[in-house]
Amino acid sequence: MKNFIYITCLIIFYSLQIFAQLNLPVEPFEQIKWKNLSPKWHITEYDESMLSDSCDGYNYFFNLDNDPKKLFIGNEYITTYYLRGKRTTPSGHYLVKRNLDTGVKIWSVREDHTMTGLRTNITRALFLDENTNIIHVGLVPLHTYPKDPSGFLSDLETQFSKKVLDLNSGLTISSYFPDNADSSVVILPQAVFKYGPYNHLYKEGNNYRCIYPVKYNDKLDFKLVSQLVDEEGRRVGATDSIPFYEGERFVNFTRINEDTFLYIESKKLTDSLIFNFVDKNLKTLKKIRIQETIPINDMLLTAYQHEKLIFTSFDTKTDPFEPPVSQVVYDLKGNRLMNAKIDLEYHQIYPIPFFYKRTNELFEFTLYAKKISTGNWDFSMNIYKLLQDSMILISSFKAEDPDRFVYVNGIDELPSGDILLEIQENNMIWKENKYQQDGNARAMSTMRVSPEALGLIPVSTNTEFIADQLNLYPNPSSGPVRIVFPNGINEGKLEIFNSSGALVMSRDFDKHLSNFFEFEGLPSGMYLIKAIDKTGKSAVGKLVVTE
Repeated sequence: MKNFIYITCLIIFYSLQIFAQLNLPVEPFEQIKWKNLSPKWHITEYDESMLSDSCDGYNYFFNLDNDPKKLFIGNEYITTYYLRGKRTTPSGHYLVKRNLDTGVKIWSVREDHTMTGLRTNITRALFLDENTNIIHVGLVPLHTYPKDPSGFLSDLETQFSKKVLDLNSGLTISSYFPDNADSSVVILPQAVFKYGPYNHLYKEGNNYRCIYPVKYNDKLDFKLVSQLVDEEGRRVGATDSIPFYEGERFVNFTRINEDTFLYIESKKLTDSLIFNFVDKNLKTLKKIRIQETIPINDMLLTAYQHEKLIFTSFDTKTDPFEPPVSQVVYDLKGNRLMNAKIDLEYHQIYPIPFFYKRTNELFEFTLYAKKISTGNWDFSMNIYKLLQDSMILISSFKAEDPDRFVYVNGIDELPSGDILLEIQENNMIWKENKYQQDGNARAMSTMRVSPEALGLIPVSTNTEFIADQLNLYPNPSSGPVRIVFPNGINEGKLEIFNSSGALVMSRDFDKHLSNFFEFEGLPSGMYLIKAIDKTGKSAVGKLVVTE
């Protein structure tokens, strides 16, 4: 009888939880507004048929050059977002094709077939085959979803899924989803390793090359594995592997070109790096050992762009709980090009580095979040220019929706030099007498933005950039002015003096909320702009106002 009562109580409890999840008050996603940012086009992605699902767009990619995360085909592009469902709704994918010039949606597909048996399918790659059809490849955990803590964190084994779609219509041509009772399907170990990437997958002829790190929790067995599988995930040929050990911490793996791959180890006790260039069977082609003067015990390869390796370095030797952070750049010969220190005070989550090819400079996109009161936030997207050993804020764009929690999620450089920027949006909901993030309500905001609008290229090229003074663009100006503040000038007062030295205007500033300013009512002429930080530090710049 006691068991019956216990089971009945559990059923009631979980039923109430599910009911609560289904009835959370979720506002429709609208266009998120950014003060002072005028994109060429701006859209919000979410699944119209299931508004309260998550639309993460994360997909476990590391922004590496050769990772097929998007398909750019002429004047169109195809991307995929991961939809994380509620308790009663399995997760899946949302594929969308858009026009690059206008952002207009051509077609979209909800990947319902990937949710067979409540087994969550994670997008691994998008390809075009020889018939110009889309190949959508995924990995599926062997067990069902949900599973505590989650299928992909607790399952060390995954299977392979594949779907072929028509490029023009998005309609399904064929699909394969593995049956977890089919013992003939190869079981691929899921990459469960804190300091390495997830599975990397590349097309190789009619098959697929899977390269992934493996750490088994029940034994000290650390391996980098290379395996060829067919289009149904069945093993082709032998499995190749390289062992590595916790004393030589595996950092990351990327593809350098068609035949060469790079995996990187760090000897955390001696602060040395090993760049190991290997072929597809993991046989060493070349090895470079780098002795460093900076702590490298926690260095993650954040991006490989334009033959440069960009690492995010966490100095846990200095402070294991709040470690100083740097962006460290190496070339493929092992030469350190940069070690730019990062101020964590104005960063939310991890910063996203971006090597802009048009200027051959490194920038950092990040989010600044400032809580004003319960349910009210100030958000701004900050862009920093990284110098040899420091960083300078060059632009800041404030979000004007206090009920939307946002994250900078992805950056793509288009052939024209424009930037395709992705920002994840989370709804804030009223729950348990306070505002909280609704884990079941997310969307992706995608913008096409000119580099001038983001500050990657100054709108005025006749003004020399000087690191320790105020830099104003455009200059001369007849309208709004962007001010680039030097390091140490964060929040305080702006004073504007005319050519006779008289104070004609004064206003407050906070560079992490906005760095665009209107100087209304000033007659044409030369002005001196002085910024005085609350700490007393100051900087000046000259501005020419025209009609």
